[in-house]
Amino acid sequence: MRKPLLPVTIVLMLVVLVAVVLASARRASAIPTFSREHGLKCSDCHAAFPLLNEFGMEFKQRGFRLPGENGKYPWELKSLPVSVIGTMQYLNAHQDDPVTKARLSTTSEAQIGEVELMAAGTAAPKVGFLAEFAQNVAERGPFSNEQIWMQFSDIIPASVLNARAGQMLNEHYYLSQKRRLTFQQYLAPVTFNVTGAELNGFWSGFRYAAGIVNDEREEGTNPPAVNLNTKLQGFYAWGSKTLWDHIIGIRYINTKANSDQPSPIIDGRTRQQLDATLNLRFGRGQVLLGYYYNWDIGGVYKQDRRNYLVEGILEVIPEKLFLDARYEMQDTGSVAGSPNNPTTANGTLVTGHISYYVVENVRVTAEFTKVRGEGLNVLGIGEPNSVASSSQERYLLGLHFAF
Repeated sequence: MRKPLLPVTIVLMLVVLVAVVLASARRASAIPTFSREHGLKCSDCHAAFPLLNEFGMEFKQRGFRLPGENGKYPWELKSLPVSVIGTMQYLNAHQDDPVTKARLSTTSEAQIGEVELMAAGTAAPKVGFLAEFAQNVAERGPFSNEQIWMQFSDIIPASVLNARAGQMLNEHYYLSQKRRLTFQQYLAPVTFNVTGAELNGFWSGFRYAAGIVNDEREEGTNPPAVNLNTKLQGFYAWGSKTLWDHIIGIRYINTKANSDQPSPIIDGRTRQQLDATLNLRFGRGQVLLGYYYNWDIGGVYKQDRRNYLVEGILEVIPEKLFLDARYEMQDTGSVAGSPNNPTTANGTLVTGHISYYVVENVRVTAEFTKVRGEGLNVLGIGEPNSVASSSQERYLLGLHFAF
């Protein structure tokens, strides 16, 4: 039986909040690792922590270097390039039968969400690195690596071309699972964790990347012809263009995928994805639009899925109060006799969110999420095929910090 975490989590939330606020009263802009090293405010790189602005995107793609500057060796740094990031939350969720409206289940608990240890910066004048380890405490997950990569910058000067290798994220920097404002994950497949090598860069308003990475096949019950020693069979390419402060992006993914049942049969079939996104920015607000098309998902021939995303973010009080509203729809085409489970995963997600920044790197949040459909799960969104459910609502109060 799980022990209730309500008293412990609330005490921890209050202790962290008070400690960080007291420390920030003296040095509000010098807590996260990059602020300590470069003397920048968090808002110089973030539209609202953790969401990156244009300067923050370029800083990351340069391999954590400022414009016109080289990186430093580790012994030249002002402080240890390590940050701790965490979330704590109280949630109340319930599930109803979509036909009878009867209450099927209720969840009410306080949780320590995700705890993350991140080391990032430069190891040499043209070499940047990131090592990120995290544990989802609420889900009793393991403490494991999420990203470990090294980037060799300025193969073509001014970061027109860089080379990155390791475990990294395949995503647009302006629409990221890791950099979202809401606690609720995106339903759309916006971010993939991949291992391999990537060329990336930016020039004259264009940002781009192309990578060769391991495919999505995993260990399981395999046909004799399957050889998991040859996993370097995935590739992707994405590009974006900034026009009049707005960003338009496209991405293509080609990889080998598993069948879902039994768990799993690996048939080596190619899964492909094509998506188009738009980031419209207007003063204190921005709108994110996304369309994602997958085919042969789960390694099942002709199994396709479409995701639609609309999100609006408004800065109500500069650097203090932000509102976020998001609507997503998912539509999966069924295939008769398909081994995919579930054969359909259709539905909608609606999220409303408020963030108030006590200091630049600490925010308190309130959030409402509702999902309706088959194959969706408000607590499991982000998985390729979540457990089938009906209608769920979640109310959440949270604390998010980085120092």
